[in-house]
Amino acid sequence: MTTAAVLERTRKAEMAKAARREEILAAARRVFAQRGFRGTTIADIADEAGIALGTIYLYFASKQDVFVALSEEFNGLIVAALTDVPPAVSLDETIRQRVDNVFRTCGENRDLVRLVVLNTDPDSAATQRMRAADAERSGPMVAGIQAAISAGFIRDGDASIMAKLVTGLVSIAVYQAFILADGRDADKYRTACGDMIVSYLAPQR
Repeated sequence: MTTAAVLERTRKAEMAKAARREEILAAARRVFAQRGFRGTTIADIADEAGIALGTIYLYFASKQDVFVALSEEFNGLIVAALTDVPPAVSLDETIRQRVDNVFRTCGENRDLVRLVVLNTDPDSAATQRMRAADAERSGPMVAGIQAAISAGFIRDGDASIMAKLVTGLVSIAVYQAFILADGRDADKYRTACGDMIVSYLAPQR
């Protein structure tokens, strides 16, 4: 067999494995949404995916690992929502575009919002892994805030703390809008969240 043929076979095998992993995660989303995290077993996920129980363990060691993968998927969507923003002419517009994107993403993935927010065990090893990943993902945001401070676009302050406060405010607004209010008045929470962030970051006069 030629090297090219070996590489092609490897590529196809990797694609098939990635596709099967996505099928498992999609099945897990459906089952978690129906039964809740605690009411779901790894066997339930395998049944929903139409695969043998043993097969699922080739991809995930436990239900908690499936949860972590879905949490990472959700966090990736949020990062994309924050970064996929066209150039804006003002601080107000830039912030509101990002907040709008986050709220739209959460509205489109309410099952993931509920799963991630309501089922995270703060003492678990999985949560520690997610926190470490969150800290790594926050790097670009901290750098962006620092650059904006240096350019005089936003108020002076500790960029790391400012990033945590902004992230915390958005998280609280999302929790209120999509968990407590179940999507009702999401636009009001989105607008209020944007107002508060703009007010906080605006340069001091």
